[in-house]
Formats: sequence, structure tokens, C-alpha cells
Amino acid sequence: MDEPSSPDRLSPAHAFSLILTFCVISGIFIYLIISKNIVLGSGGGNWVYGYLDQKASLPLWIPAAGFSLIGMLIFLGSRMIRDHEKITLIGCFLIAVGLQVILQSIYPIRMDRIVSSDIANSFYTAALEHSPGEILSQFSTLAPDLPLHARTNMPGKILLFQFLTLFSKDPQVLGYLIIAVSSLGGLLLYGICKFLFQDRRTALYAFVLYTLIPAKQEFLPILNTVTPVFILLSLYLFLAYLNTKKRRYLILLGISLYILVLFEPSPLVTGILFAGILAHAIVHRKITWKEIAGLVLIPLLSFAATYLLFWWIFSFDLWQAFQHIWTDASDFNDREHRGYVVWLRENVKEFFYAVGLPVGMVFVYCAFDLLARWKEIIRGARRWPLEWFYTCGLILTFGAVLFLGINRGEVTRLWIYLAVFFQVPAALFMARQVKSNALFFILAGTILFQTMISLQRIRFIL
Repeated sequence: MDEPSSPDRLSPAHAFSLILTFCVISGIFIYLIISKNIVLGSGGGNWVYGYLDQKASLPLWIPAAGFSLIGMLIFLGSRMIRDHEKITLIGCFLIAVGLQVILQSIYPIRMDRIVSSDIANSFYTAALEHSPGEILSQFSTLAPDLPLHARTNMPGKILLFQFLTLFSKDPQVLGYLIIAVSSLGGLLLYGICKFLFQDRRTALYAFVLYTLIPAKQEFLPILNTVTPVFILLSLYLFLAYLNTKKRRYLILLGISLYILVLFEPSPLVTGILFAGILAHAIVHRKITWKEIAGLVLIPLLSFAATYLLFWWIFSFDLWQAFQHIWTDASDFNDREHRGYVVWLRENVKEFFYAVGLPVGMVFVYCAFDLLARWKEIIRGARRWPLEWFYTCGLILTFGAVLFLGINRGEVTRLWIYLAVFFQVPAALFMARQVKSNALFFILAGTILFQTMISLQRIRFIL
């Protein structure tokens, strides 16, 4: 079932002109970064990612190595993924980790300084000073005295650092481990796309795009880059149940959702996207109402059981911790004088850059292409392919995150988990309608160039 035929495949000439147009327009935006003529953030909204006083050095070997590794992922990976899927994925994972380590060498602040900094990342210090039992059982008491980020986040981030310190306490080594953990999301996204579209080329392209997400590269080794792993794990388990109807996946789904909230509750809003995928299964009668009831109740009971287990063993109340974080997030915008309306506009601009310029353009193209098919849409949802449900769910998810207004500024970092889901329509478009490894290489190379220039010019991490 790999690479099903698509009646909407673009002609080679149309595909070439369209992708080259997206990449050239992206190049114009990248030039604006080089010339310091674009602002990421908003002066009026009281948050801006400033430019570095002096641009970081960019030795020629870094882009040479970067483009070579992308070429291996795309050309060699596409050739081998059919007959040697597992070994290919292992190789792709190792290449992805190596590529990201190379990219981090561009940023002028070393990873060990970022990991050990109480300003940029205070979870490392908290992990060394307290045991996991203390963090869970005394979180409400300890939180006011913890450094800034550890005080205003759920305790799961500290617990992750405590787990990683079992392997090493060296901040530089921890930075490499965080890159590796973050890269696991690429494997999960591969599995998700394979479940959704039964197409290994789409899944591989999604893996490559996940590896290159500018927002993720610009904030390694900050733990927001790890957040996508937890929501992708939940989506993978959700799809595993829809495809196999094995209830053990629902039990694991409930546990994974608890871990997600323990680490970072923001991605729960992507439940809208989950609902869109479920709607497709319902409309096409791939799931019965009895199975839907189990899909709701079993994860809910599993979540509740995990909640009670942590409460019984550690006296840890997840709801109380969530309320603490929610209150702080709500008060933060007032304290920092970040208005609501100005960030409706500025968040869209910043996110469009953070998601990857050509990826954002492909998504806009796909959204308007869907709108142009309004006659087919109104004929009934039973005629809709899965990608239409996915696109609609993603648009609604983005709208909900945007208009909720909790995050006002800094969305390059805070919406990394959301940027991940925008890679899927781009991967599907390139695999199904463009069907050219060469054009995908050009698109991926444009994203790589965007990331390198951004790391060289902009001060993302203080």
C-alpha cells in the first residue's frame, strides 16, 4: 500500500515552478534576517528576539556537511526504506542526531552553558538539588524557591533531567542526550504518517521535515524541544488503537496523557486534531459506537488510575500543580504588559517563520486548494479523504491556540509542539503531488539554510 496513486499529482513543470517559487520567496525572507530588516516578536507587545551584536562564524564545512546529510536522508533513505525499513530508520535517526549536533555548533553560546544556566534552563539545577521523590511530594512547597523556569513549569521537566543525569551529569553530554530524546519524535511522526496514509515516502519526508524544524533547532537543548515527543506518543497510541482495535493501546494512551500533562499541558489543545482523525474513522465506518465508548472511557480510567497512583505513592496532586502553572501563565501577560490583540497578529507572523518558511507556504497553498474544492466539500463528509480531515483539524487547532491568547510572544519556543503537526501536510504534498526527491531536497535545503542563518544572526536563548 506504499505510495498510492494520486489523481491530483502535479505535472513536473507545475511542481518545479511551484516549489521553486516557494523557495525563492523563502530566500527573500531569509535575506531580511541577514540584513536585520525583520522583527521576530513585537516591540509594541513587549517581546522581541534581538539580533546578536556580532554574527556567529559559519565555517564552510557546516553547510557542506548539513546538505550532504540531508541528501543521504532523502535520496538514500527513499531507496532503502521499502525493503529495509527498520535499519533505514535507525540510520536516519543517527544521521538526524548528528545533523542537529552540527547545527548547534553555529550558535555562539555552547550547549553546556545553556543547560547549566539558571536563566535559560533552571531544571538542571533543580534536578541536582532535589530527588524525584522530593520534587513530586513537595512540589507546591518547593516551587516558590526554585529558579524561574523550574518554578513556572510542571515538575516533569525536572524529572526528565533527573532521569538523564543517570547517564551523565556533564551539561554538554546532557545537551547531546536532549537532542537524541527530541529526535525520537521523528520516529513517532514516521509511524503516525504510516498509520494515517500507508505511505512510507510521506512518512520519511515527515521525519526529515521534523528534523529540520527551525523552531526546534533554534531552541535546542531547551526542553520545549522535547515536548513534541510526548504528544506524538499519545497520537501514535491513538492511531495504533484505531488500526488494530487492541485495548492495551488505550490503557497506554491514558498513561501517556498523564505523563504529557506532568511534563507540559499545552499540547492538550491538539485534541481537536485527534477529534478530526476520529471523525474520519466514524464517517467512513471504521469504528463502531461501542468502540468509541471504549476509546473515551478506557484512557479516562487509565489516566485516573495513574493520577491516584502518583497521589498515593508521592502525595502528588497533578490538578493542584496544573492550577499553579495556569495561574502563573495568566498573570504573566499582565505583569509583562503583553496585550491580547497585538499578539493575534504578531504570533501568526512569528509562527510562520518558526514552522519553516516553505512548509508554511505549502500549508497555505493546501488550505486554499481545499477551499477551492468547496463543491466537493458540501457534497458530504463521506467523500472527504483523510488529509482533508487532518487539514481542517489542524486549522481549528491553530485557531484555538491563537485566540486562546495564553502565549503572547515567544511562540517560536512555546509552539514547537504545534509546528510539528504542520510538517505532515507538507510531507504529504511533496510525496503525493510533487513526487520528486530532487525538489524535496531543494525545499529541505531551504529550511536548513533558514535555520543556519537564524542561528548565526538571532539571539534566541539568553
